[in-house]
Amino acid sequence: MIEKIKKTPLYPILAGIYPRIHKIYIWLVWQICYLLPVEHKKIVFSNFNGGGFGDNTRYIAEECIRRKIPYKMYWVCEKPGCTFPPELTIIRPNTAAFVYHMVTAGVWVDNTRKLYYFKKKKSQTYIHTWHAGPGLKRIERDAGSGLSKEYIAYAKKDSKAIDLLLSNCRFWTQCFKSCFWYDGPIMEKGLPKNDLYFQDQTPLRSMIRDYYHLPQDMNLVLYVPTWRENRKLNAYHLDFDGCIKAFEERFGGKWAMLVRMHPNVNAADFDIHYTDRIINASPYPNSQELLAAGDAVITDYSSCGFDYLQLDRLSFFYAEDYDQMKRDKGYYMELSELPSPIAFNNGQMLKNILDFSWEEYEEKRKTFMKKMDYYDDGHAAEAVVDYILNLK
Repeated sequence: MIEKIKKTPLYPILAGIYPRIHKIYIWLVWQICYLLPVEHKKIVFSNFNGGGFGDNTRYIAEECIRRKIPYKMYWVCEKPGCTFPPELTIIRPNTAAFVYHMVTAGVWVDNTRKLYYFKKKKSQTYIHTWHAGPGLKRIERDAGSGLSKEYIAYAKKDSKAIDLLLSNCRFWTQCFKSCFWYDGPIMEKGLPKNDLYFQDQTPLRSMIRDYYHLPQDMNLVLYVPTWRENRKLNAYHLDFDGCIKAFEERFGGKWAMLVRMHPNVNAADFDIHYTDRIINASPYPNSQELLAAGDAVITDYSSCGFDYLQLDRLSFFYAEDYDQMKRDKGYYMELSELPSPIAFNNGQMLKNILDFSWEEYEEKRKTFMKKMDYYDDGHAAEAVVDYILNLK
C-alpha cells in the first residue's frame, strides 16, 4: 500500500505535509498529558534523542540497575536491532507513549538538547549529562555566530529546564558557565562514561579484538572525527594506510585502524575502502568501549582526544579545516597548549607519527592535566544515582 502511494503524484505533497501535522499532533498530546500526575519513581533515559544504549546515560542506567533501585526505567530508542537490559522498557521517540512517559516521569536523564515541545513540570528533575567532556572547539554560546537562531532559541529553553549538569574538570565547569545559558548546580564528579577508564580493561581489550576478528596482540588506533554543521565531507580525508604503516614503523607491532564517525554523520556517505585492518566501527553500539580498548586515537575536535590524555595514551589531532573551524566557532585554547601533535594535511600527520617524542608529549601532558584539573575517578555514575535517590 505504501509503495503504491509513493508512486502517485500526491506523494511529494503528503511527504511535505506529514511532518508538520505530526508536530502539531505531538504538541497537542503533550498539552493533554501535561495534566497527568508525576510518578516520582520513574526515570526516562535518552541518548541523542532516540539513539542506542550508549554514552553517559547508559552508565547511569547500568548503575541504577546494578543497585536495584525501586524505579520504573524507560529508554528512548528508534534504532532497530539495539539490545538493552530487561530492566529497561523501550519507548519510541515522538509517539504518544513517549510523550506520556516524559510528562509523567519524575526524572529525565539526557545527553543532548530536548526538542522544541518539551515542557518540564516543577516536580520533575532534569539531569543533563551533555555528550562530551572538554574538547578543542568552542560549543554553544561560546561558538558565537556558528549556531542558528532556531538552535539558540531552544537551547536557551532547554537550559532553563535543567536541574543538574555534569562536569569532569574545572576547565569544563568554567566553560559551561560561559557557554550553556545555565546558572544552576553543576556536579563536579566526572562523566559516567569515563568510569570505564578506571576499571580493568583487559577483558574489554580482548573482547573488542575478538569482535573484529583481530589477533590479541593487534594494536588499535581509532579515527574518531566530530561532525560539521555544513555536512561537508572533505575534512575527513585521512590517509588510513599511511597512518597504519607510520604507527608500525614508529611504535612497532601490528596496527589496525577503527574508523568511528560521529552519530550525526552518515558513515555510508564516505567512500572508504575498508579492509581487514581499516575497519568500519561506526555501527558498534558503544564508542566508549572502543576507546577504552584502543592504544591511540586520531581526532579533530572531539573530546576523546582529551580523554586519551587522561589515559596517558597516544593522542593525535588531524584537522584539514582548522582555519575554517576557527573562523566559524573558535577554540578554547592555543595549539601550543596541546600535548597532542596536530596536523593540517596528511603529510604532516604521517610526520607527526614518525617523529613522535614520548618525552615532549609527557612533559606537555602534565602541564595540560594541571590546567584542566580533572575530577574523573571512576565513580561518576554512582554520584548521579546517589543524587537521584536523595531527591525529595
